[in-house]
Amino acid sequence: MRKLILKVAKKLRFRFSEFHTWLLSNSFERIGEGVRIDFPIRIEQPGSISIGDGCILYSRSWFNPVAAWSGQQYNGKIVLGDRVMIGYGCQISAASSVVIEDDVTVAAGVVIVDHIHDHRHVDTAIFAAPISEPKPVRIGKRAFLGVYCFIGPGVQIGEQAVIAANAVVTKDVPAYCIAVGSPARLTRFHDPAVSNEQPTAAEV
Repeated sequence: MRKLILKVAKKLRFRFSEFHTWLLSNSFERIGEGVRIDFPIRIEQPGSISIGDGCILYSRSWFNPVAAWSGQQYNGKIVLGDRVMIGYGCQISAASSVVIEDDVTVAAGVVIVDHIHDHRHVDTAIFAAPISEPKPVRIGKRAFLGVYCFIGPGVQIGEQAVIAANAVVTKDVPAYCIAVGSPARLTRFHDPAVSNEQPTAAEV
């Protein structure tokens, strides 16, 4: 009986996700085929978000293309390629652009931002402060972002790169490279064609 209840609950949850996705679908700049958007999820300015085919957006995430903040106007864009998976409780915030290319996996709790709240305004609470100059972020095809990692303004992550759990990435990560730590550093290439090459342990 317990197995039957769990099976029915799973099917109902899936059906509700389909209904939730349908309710939101007309509000996006673009939404592809086979997309699933779980509930609950926080989506600001959906007209500035483009979602490719086969994407899955798990619950409790926040998608925030910034239109205005602290008296300044912005034109933030979030673009997801095909078959992108966004895990539970992620935050993606763009005052310029965050582009996530095809087949990228974003694990739970990841934060991707093209700006930060400027802490130099000492007379203002950091949350209410103006934001820094936005710098576009791009995540290359088939990259993997581990749980609770942070991808900062201007970062370009190459295809098939791997970002380890809890890494803090503030500089570019080449394709086929693994980055770990806080601040993140490159550990090795994992492209079979260059498997014997070792990058320096420079901070990224």
